[in-house]
This record gives sequence, structure tokens and C-alpha cells, in this order.
Amino acid sequence: MANVVYAKQALPDNTPIVVYNLSVTENINELSTSSFSFDDGQQNKIATLMMSPQTTIYVPEISQTFRLTNVNPTSLGDRRSYQVSAIHVGTDLHDKYIEDRLTNTQSLDSCMKFVTQGTNFKYVIHDSFKNYSFSDGFGGDFADSLFMNTLKDDFGFEFYFDDYTIHIYKKLGQEDQFVFIDGYNASKIAWTEDYSNIRTKIKGLGKQDDDGKYKATAEYISPNAKIWGIKQAATVQDDRFTDGDSLLNYIKGQLQDYPIIQYTMERAEFEHGAKLSDINSIKVGNSGLIKDRLGVDIDTRIVGMTYYPQDPKQNDILTFGNKIFDYMKNMAMQRKAHDTNQNIGQSVQKLNDDMSSIVNNGVWYLWS
Repeated sequence: MANVVYAKQALPDNTPIVVYNLSVTENINELSTSSFSFDDGQQNKIATLMMSPQTTIYVPEISQTFRLTNVNPTSLGDRRSYQVSAIHVGTDLHDKYIEDRLTNTQSLDSCMKFVTQGTNFKYVIHDSFKNYSFSDGFGGDFADSLFMNTLKDDFGFEFYFDDYTIHIYKKLGQEDQFVFIDGYNASKIAWTEDYSNIRTKIKGLGKQDDDGKYKATAEYISPNAKIWGIKQAATVQDDRFTDGDSLLNYIKGQLQDYPIIQYTMERAEFEHGAKLSDINSIKVGNSGLIKDRLGVDIDTRIVGMTYYPQDPKQNDILTFGNKIFDYMKNMAMQRKAHDTNQNIGQSVQKLNDDMSSIVNNGVWYLWS
């Protein structure tokens, strides 16, 4: 049966729902979401009774389970339409609050066992990670927050959920996985540039002794200070650090010393059989090339996508992540702007000279 998802309650009932406009949105290091609509016709009568808290929705095309978050019924005269939103079942990690704490130096594996113990989740660590020292222990929070916030930042990994299995990498995706060309297999490439939060200098303070002194201090000035000047960020104070080198590495990662540049495609053809579909690999985390008709030639990375797994006629929408600031390209742009200004200035000066000549000659003719 086409365009079907499966609703399941705790009882456990498993009911098919005939749906339309099913979309899935994925963003890097976040839980994916889904939305769809269905009507309360005879084939969906049971499904309408299952629109309740804790109901899960299984999407067979991608083999992923989502949990209901919002249901919005709307009357359409003799029938009712339901607009449904759901979040990946990884949200169930929030059902576990961990009161205990791990102390001292721990491996990522020991921390993941601590977080997932007693849940339905398994995990696979695909790369090697150094152990991490927790000065104040690890715990005292919900399992999802400990995983997606604390562990992700402390160990420096990226992740995705494959239903009830968590996959952990140093970096998701692969290089050189796609080429998108405006007017060929993509259209209307756009981007936004945000310069508002550029900072080039930061200080860090570690754990504080009883006498008020800090066991570790660090200061970092970005090389990009040569471009933007010294722009001070807020001082970071973190009791986890008693070593200056570790603190220095940490505060470097907290500093945004470049503009945020994000690219999007309003419409792109990614489905099977589209141009370049045989060489393009479209996955969150993959990197590749964007080219447009105006000279934009960018190496970038997919950080988000919305796609329609049950409708091949719908075009997927991709969001490409920040392109790290290119110092040489910036200086080339500044030189080009300077040269253009000089050329404009010379043209304006020539125009002024010509006008003065015309005026002077005209005045001489009138008085002669």
C-alpha cells in the first residue's frame, strides 16, 4: 500500500495510516523530525483513535521511528484532516534522569554505557577518542542532555541515530561526494553572511582554589585578528580544567573568529535519475562542490536536509554549513574592490574634466 506509515501504542497496537505530504528533516547532531497529514476516512478510523501521547510512527522507506509531538485536527466539512508532527525516537533518552556521577578520568565507552544502561538504545563508536577527566563528575542530568551536550562537546564527536542505535564519529560524512551546478541539477543557490559575532581574543579560567586563585589560566588570540582587529570574547570560567594546555584547546573551540556563511538551495533535483545522481551522494555530513552562474565556486558540507521519502516528484531541500573564512579570498576581494573604486574614481574624474571643459568653452564662446 502506497504512502503508509505505521502507528504503534504501548498496548501494543500497530496500525497503518494512509498519509500524504510526508517529509523528514535531518540536521547534523540533532534528532530528526517528521511531519505528515492524513484524513479521517474509513481506512484511517483506527488511526484517529491512536493520535495520543507516546504513540510512535514508523516510516518504512527509511526504517526510522518517530514519537508524536503535535496533532492538529482541522474540520473540512464532512471530514477532518490531521496535521501531525513527530520527533525521532531518540527523544526517549530524555525519559532517563541520571542522579549518579562518574568521577575522574573516563573513556567515551564507559560514559555511553552509563548513559544508555536500562534503555532500549545501543551505540557504536566508530573512531578512537582520548579519555576525558571530569573534575566535578559526569551525571546529574537527563540522559539525552548528557549525551548530546556534555559528551559531544567534551569528547568532540558527531553522531546520528539509526532508529535505536547511536552512531558516533569524529566527523560524519565523506569528502568530494557531490557536485551541484545552478541551472543543471540545482536552482537558485542563495547564501547569508553574518558578521555580528566575530571575536578574535578569548581568556579562560580553570578550577578555582579556596584561596581564590585559579589552577589553570589561558589566553588565545586568533590569527584572524590581523583581519578584524582585537575583538574580546567573554572570559570562560570552567571548573573542569586544572591544566593550562587543556583549557587553551577548549577556549580555542569556543571562539568564533570568522563570519557565519550558510548556503541553501531552494529547489534541487536529487531523486534517482536526476542529472549527476549517479555520482552524487546526498547525506548529512557529506562535503562537495557548489557552482552557480555568477562565479560562486564553493567547497561546502551538508548540515541539514528536508526530503520526501514517499514522493519522488518532490524536490529535496538542502542546507549547507558554514564555509570557514578564507583569508586569501577575502584579501583578493578587498583588492578587487579597491581596484574597482580606483577605476570608478578615474572615470568620475575624467567626466568632471570633460564637463569643466565644456562649461569653460561655452562660457568663452558666449563672452567672445
